[in-house]
Amino acid sequence: MRYEKRPFIWDIMEANPWLSVLFILFLQSIFTMDYRSLWFSDEVRYADVYTQMMDAGHWLVMYLNGVAYPDKPPVYFWFLSLIDTLTPADGISVFFLGSALSAAFFLLSTVAFARTLGCGRKTALATGLVLLSNIFFIGIAHYSRMDLLFGGFILWANICLYKGFQNRDSGRYFLWAFGFMGIATLTKGPLGLIFPLLTAACFLIWKGKTGLLRDKGLLKGLGILLAILLAWVVGALVVDGSSFIHNIFYKQIYQRAVSSFHHEEPFQYYLIAFPLAWLPWTLAIFAAPLKKRFSIDHWVKVTSLRKESENEGRDWAWIMFISGFVLLTCLSIKVLIYILPLFAPLAMLTARGLLGEDGQEPVLNSKKLWFAIGGFYLLLAVAAPFAEVLIPFDITLHGLSFTVLIMGLAGLALLKFKDSGAYKGLLVMTAAMVLWLQPLALMTLPSLDPLMSPRQTGEIMREYVAEGSYPIAHKIYSGIFSYYAGTNIHETSDLEEIEKVLAEKDNVILVMQKKYYDRWENRPEGITVVNEQFISDRPYLLIKK
Repeated sequence: MRYEKRPFIWDIMEANPWLSVLFILFLQSIFTMDYRSLWFSDEVRYADVYTQMMDAGHWLVMYLNGVAYPDKPPVYFWFLSLIDTLTPADGISVFFLGSALSAAFFLLSTVAFARTLGCGRKTALATGLVLLSNIFFIGIAHYSRMDLLFGGFILWANICLYKGFQNRDSGRYFLWAFGFMGIATLTKGPLGLIFPLLTAACFLIWKGKTGLLRDKGLLKGLGILLAILLAWVVGALVVDGSSFIHNIFYKQIYQRAVSSFHHEEPFQYYLIAFPLAWLPWTLAIFAAPLKKRFSIDHWVKVTSLRKESENEGRDWAWIMFISGFVLLTCLSIKVLIYILPLFAPLAMLTARGLLGEDGQEPVLNSKKLWFAIGGFYLLLAVAAPFAEVLIPFDITLHGLSFTVLIMGLAGLALLKFKDSGAYKGLLVMTAAMVLWLQPLALMTLPSLDPLMSPRQTGEIMREYVAEGSYPIAHKIYSGIFSYYAGTNIHETSDLEEIEKVLAEKDNVILVMQKKYYDRWENRPEGITVVNEQFISDRPYLLIKK
């Protein structure tokens, strides 16, 4: 096995991988607690859900814009309430601190996942650094939503299931596993229990250990899971009635799985989207021995050794990734964020492939990998100045020169160190992300507020409402203006209903997409457009009577 001299800083970080990755995440997040407005669409909607929970006391059934909101369970919003109570954070800083803490939870859970599956401190640290240099993960760590918290609970369910199958005294691990599944399900939905159970079932089939499915601990754990979910369902039934429960089980779960009413994508969606989301680590494919991996002899050997105990951690990670990917591909609804829990096993496998484990030679050729990623960084540096051309609005993006400088230097450094092995390359990528995020958070992202946030329109609505105007919206994504407007907004897709409101009330403030305004055949007299804002990908008009 070849020997690679490790930088001194690596030895310090490896001594405590958990604290090391946490400190790096802290450096990435320190300037992002109150640095921009809440963006379209999920951030502003979840902020309104949280506000209504706190103001109106909707603790079991969430409400959006004054209406029961069956799309999301309550645990994430309870988590935000805990942050609000225990920390000095207030206003939108609660949501961004929630993002940072959720990212820390997912990151530490990933390191613990790698350690549980047999990785040493070296590979566990590298696993965390792979995540911290992944562009998609960094983006989600700075966007307010529940997916990282959700993914962390899924990881702990996997950790406990794996420990349960490895230990004779497995009962307590299974109890914890199903407890985490229950919490995950009440954080975002049924994938919180489907992901871990599917992984466990496929792992036992692969290992020829299906007899472990009869373990009494599993039945006890299942009882805990059902008790957690049933307690919430009964509470929601008492609070909001049977129609709410029917909406959850039929529309939110069944229809989304088999015939989604939105976010329906073609079967190959994740085959295209996942490689883009995994950048720059997708480029590891150019450093992998693909010819060997696709040979028949290789898979015959893998199959023959499937029952070997030393491969169990690696096999669990591969099975978790593959089974989860196949499951998501088979669902009718396809959303890119759903792949996030699969980042943990893939980060671990990437780290193992790059550094080796258990005395084995690394699978990935670090020279080829750093050459590919260095080229990618240089491409980002060249493309950054043209970013404004892609924005269909008169917005000046600040800080792009820093992106060019940092990505350019990082790319050149990777090309310089391509012969130096794996450690220096990982450290260069980590440092590049930390440095790049500072101007990105302080300058570039805030400059996108006029395009990405409904704040401008919402705050103008707030002023008109304070003067006595009645707020109404036509065919919008529900709840996107409520948080910044500071009030519930009457939402309808019926123009006749809007015409009736305009006829009956003296003061009305109406928001609608410009295309619907232009098609409005019976547009009443006496209405005036007082604001136009291009939000995300379409223009919205604010109309006053």
